[in-house]
Amino acid sequence: MMGKQHGGIGRYVFELASRIPKLDFQNKYIFFYNQSRVLPEDLIKLKNLPNVALIAANYRHYSLKEQTLFLRLLNQQHLDLVHFPNFNAPIFYDKPFVVTIHDMVHHKISGAKKSRFLHFLAYKKIIASAAKKAQKIITVSESSKTDIQKFLGIGREKIKVILEGSSLTGSVNDKTAREIQNKYLLTRPYFLFVGVWERKKNLINLALGFNQFLEKYKFDMDLVICGKPDAHYPEIKLKLMQIKHKDRLVIIEKPEDEDLAALYQGAFAFTSASLHEGFGLPGVEAMNFGLPLIVSNTPVFNEIYDNAAIYFNSQNPNDIADKMNLLINDSLFYNKMGEASLARSTGFSWDNAAKETLELYNQVQ
Repeated sequence: MMGKQHGGIGRYVFELASRIPKLDFQNKYIFFYNQSRVLPEDLIKLKNLPNVALIAANYRHYSLKEQTLFLRLLNQQHLDLVHFPNFNAPIFYDKPFVVTIHDMVHHKISGAKKSRFLHFLAYKKIIASAAKKAQKIITVSESSKTDIQKFLGIGREKIKVILEGSSLTGSVNDKTAREIQNKYLLTRPYFLFVGVWERKKNLINLALGFNQFLEKYKFDMDLVICGKPDAHYPEIKLKLMQIKHKDRLVIIEKPEDEDLAALYQGAFAFTSASLHEGFGLPGVEAMNFGLPLIVSNTPVFNEIYDNAAIYFNSQNPNDIADKMNLLINDSLFYNKMGEASLARSTGFSWDNAAKETLELYNQVQ
């Protein structure tokens, strides 16, 4: 699951995998990867590290082969410690390991389709096994830590919060940024959303709120939606295309990192109506560009974004519209929020995350 094509978890895996071996030359690191799901340029960066070995493990994640054939491969290596960077550890693996559980969203919002009920039962068994058998659990926010305690019955002392960082920096030059924005025909000021089209992202209410904003306050703006539609939720795209001002929705499915950085840099503000998150990485990326945030009033967003965000009721499109207007109508307030955002961004670093993760490895060996 390494690489930006796998969303937030993919960035998490790549950032740690490319940093931790540079901090520790006393140990050898073995990375198991699926050849069909990892980008060649990401593998090259890992191959150049002298204390790293790569082993192909071409088993689709969340599959029976991952639970059986990958288990056999792990056992053949006689490893001192394994880090599973997501909960999908083979349930019969009985050597020392650390697991990262990013969130408990599937316990809060289970699969939308009845056909996926068996997947949900398998998920519950696997995540419970991983949490119970792991030497330590890493998670990415205090909010997620509380959820892990609540849903999995794990004591606080076993769970370590290690904050994520931003892979993008606010360093795109203005000329390049304008060229990229022109490529996507962005001629109006725009709000920016970044994320996959899952039900938890609450994109429909965000679009309805933006539609209300255009109707009520008559501003000439766009809502740019960066992210890939989820095949399990085709109704999201259908409903987005039914709003009155659908022509003001700009959909960009798979922007390259340079394009995404330019989109952050050119945005008026970042926005998300997400119902549940483990961390909220796109908002942290937005803060790196000094963007004010307009987001749903959830515990994890309050924790991570703090005073860099304006919060709305994610179930109320009128409130979303009003909060968008609040940011536009007061330039002094807008500038103050941008300054708060940039200041808040300094608390999140992949270098720090790698250092803290390595310290945890050493504690449990």
